[in-house]
Amino acid sequence: MRTHFDPTAGVARQGSLRASNLSLVARHVFASDIAPARADVAKATGMTRSTASRMVDELVAAGILSESSPLPSTRRGRPATPLHPRGGTLMALGLEINVGHSAARLVDLAGTVVAAADATGDNVGRSPAEALAHVAGLARECLAHLPSDATLVGVQLAVPGLVDAASHMVLRAPNLGWHDVDPRPLLRDGGLPEVDEVDYGVANEADCAAIFVGHERPGRPGGLDAFLYLSGEVGIGSALVINGSVSLGTRGWAGEIGHTCIDPDGPQCGCGATGCLERYAGTRALTEMVGVATIEEVRQAYLDGVPAAVDAVRAAGRALGLALANAGNLLDITTVVLGGDLAVLIEEYRPLVQQELDIRLLARPFTEPKLLAATPDHAAPAFGAAYVALERVLEDPAHWAAPATERASLA
Repeated sequence: MRTHFDPTAGVARQGSLRASNLSLVARHVFASDIAPARADVAKATGMTRSTASRMVDELVAAGILSESSPLPSTRRGRPATPLHPRGGTLMALGLEINVGHSAARLVDLAGTVVAAADATGDNVGRSPAEALAHVAGLARECLAHLPSDATLVGVQLAVPGLVDAASHMVLRAPNLGWHDVDPRPLLRDGGLPEVDEVDYGVANEADCAAIFVGHERPGRPGGLDAFLYLSGEVGIGSALVINGSVSLGTRGWAGEIGHTCIDPDGPQCGCGATGCLERYAGTRALTEMVGVATIEEVRQAYLDGVPAAVDAVRAAGRALGLALANAGNLLDITTVVLGGDLAVLIEEYRPLVQQELDIRLLARPFTEPKLLAATPDHAAPAFGAAYVALERVLEDPAHWAAPATERASLA
């Protein structure tokens, strides 16, 4: 899952000179702080001006880039014309299924949300077929807003579990009770035939959410260069982001921090082990210990000094600190972003986490760890899933720059 523009990724590394050049140009424009002109693109990519200009022409014709009005200039020659990601033409559908909610987001290349649909409900009590048919219904709500002159380029599903990216199988999602589930036919039979008609994929929800958190828009990383993202829902997932890219591990299964062992003699976890982090800091564990329904109620009970809430939040904060200290020592990472329900309690967790980091993080004398909260948005995985699908357009813009008949033969 490549999500960061790298101008050193040379043309010779790809089989097609044209395809590589198109990708280089598209990535440069999408990642730029200031809208570049054609001359800027040529300089940044090392192409001749004529080659860069020809690539820009193809990307504009394909609906990937747009040109704004020329800039006023006192210099001789053709005035510079700024280039931008083009919105409203190529769009992706990001889907999310989680324990307590589902979401769909239709997003274009400029990062504009064209349509959104959300639903709450316990997906644990549903069969995979029923749950995914419900998600397909949310997708149809969004696709009803797809402009007639726009093209759907991909569908990406985010799930809370282990995913085989090659086969698009959900191998294990403990909190949903899923094992060896193939979502594609279930989405298709549920009313979303597009999964067989466009680019399709499945990814871990924390990985998708981290892409959204780490990017200002598709193809443009934000201000955080390297961070560990923790996604807090019923379970707790994580993703390591370096230079705008998620580190997936050898099989794409990296990031299961929720199943880091805090205490081998601790409570039984849904994964089959004992003492996992999510049995202390997961939403379900906290609400059950406090006897309330939501994480917001846990926080209010803590602020009110309810003993059960005070004990639960303190135990969760210490467990988070232990897990983050271990992760920091292993991965050499000192910036942590909490998302989902974890972000709700960040100020309550901060001193507890900091105490553990001060004691256990080897890099602590030389650096100041950062604990940040993502903007609250339970649909972050759905947004990130759409970004992942749009990223594949930037990986292979030649597919979309080809004539329509040629695109059909490539599909």
